[in-house]
Amino acid sequence: MRTIVWIVIVLWVIMTAAGYIVSCAPLWEQLPHPPLLVGEGLTPSPGQNLAAAATSLTLLPGWRQQVETVVDQVLESMHQHAWNPLAETHGQHTGGLFINWEMAHPERVNAIRPGPGPQAETLKKHDPQVDLLYLNALSSYQRLNPGKRSYQADLQRILAVVRIDFQNYNLPKGWVYFSLLSAALSLPDAALLQEARALAERFYRFWYDPLVGNVYDRRHRLPDYSTVHTLECGVALIDAGKRWQVPAWKEAGERTLQHVISVAFDPHRHLLYESMLVEPAGPDQPQSDQVRAASEGEAISALALAYHLTGQRHYLSLAGTLLQSLFTTSGLWDTQRGGFYFALHLSNGSVIQDYKETRAQCLTLSGLQLYNTQVTLPLLNEEQALIALLLGPFYEHTYHGYFYRLRADFQIYVSKPGAGIGKEDYFTSEAMGCVVNALLAVIQPV
Repeated sequence: MRTIVWIVIVLWVIMTAAGYIVSCAPLWEQLPHPPLLVGEGLTPSPGQNLAAAATSLTLLPGWRQQVETVVDQVLESMHQHAWNPLAETHGQHTGGLFINWEMAHPERVNAIRPGPGPQAETLKKHDPQVDLLYLNALSSYQRLNPGKRSYQADLQRILAVVRIDFQNYNLPKGWVYFSLLSAALSLPDAALLQEARALAERFYRFWYDPLVGNVYDRRHRLPDYSTVHTLECGVALIDAGKRWQVPAWKEAGERTLQHVISVAFDPHRHLLYESMLVEPAGPDQPQSDQVRAASEGEAISALALAYHLTGQRHYLSLAGTLLQSLFTTSGLWDTQRGGFYFALHLSNGSVIQDYKETRAQCLTLSGLQLYNTQVTLPLLNEEQALIALLLGPFYEHTYHGYFYRLRADFQIYVSKPGAGIGKEDYFTSEAMGCVVNALLAVIQPV
């Protein structure tokens, strides 16, 4: 069960509907540092020399209680401010989550451009994928706290929305399969379980090309795929093939993983290209040389789970290679303050240091957890550094929330003219759900 929940957290693909999830960064320097995040430094794990050891982030013995406190605070904040009764799904009035709300003025919601909210044209908008993430957070919380009923009504409300959101869902996003499966097994819920199986079948019927041995989007003028989405579809097909005893699905999943790894891995930077164009007459080609830390962290989870399902060690080895690059050789890890910068250009190694995404920390933490359970020399210091970041500088301690991104120095990010909402002092439902899932996975029993 824990393995399945992990893959849910990690899979934050491009969960945001393009162009309208925005947020901000915490006023970390103006707030007291939490007492559990004080230390002189991290000691490298035996046999390791990763950059996390160079930061001043560490955890003291009471950190698990702090995780529980932060999770409760964030879920309470979402209980009070995240629900959007006006949200529509497929033209139906279903309710859902607000995209965002202003930290100090939560009545200002769903901001997608500069200016005070609410912005009337956006009030019916919500992202069904974020609803699914929230459902998994609440179901995981219920499983860890069976005696608590604080958010039971919230869980039932979002469950009803998700059932509508993902009925007959048909996009090649493997993380959705694992999210549906995790919630279905945790609650339990037969309808979600059936939808998870149906989604795996759609991956195979509509998106898998047996001539190429790969899952990709054939609707586009130039067929293409997100590398991490397709990796996750491959793992989903393996899992579904084993779970429901459909050998063709399992074989398709294994072929998909082999294909993607063979064409999308950059042997120079030791990272995966973000997206690929399908080339009928030759190897697939990268669409861009920019790769995001969040996508690499997400891919680590997919690879570690692939190893768990198949026992093929090269998947785990590649996950370790990506981790080594993320923390050490790529420059994506901030060795002075901690945290992953936004992205890297593979062609010249230049790092985009304008801001740090909250989800990059969450997804890498989730992948690292899954990796650590399957190796003899786990990267525990790096795992603890990411937990410390989520409990410390990424967390807004006064209003209890998380922002989509923050500046490299953990200050409020101000988006460039025409590229966001301006001062991004807005909590986002996706960041809140992503962090809660990651932190709950940290403290749940093995």
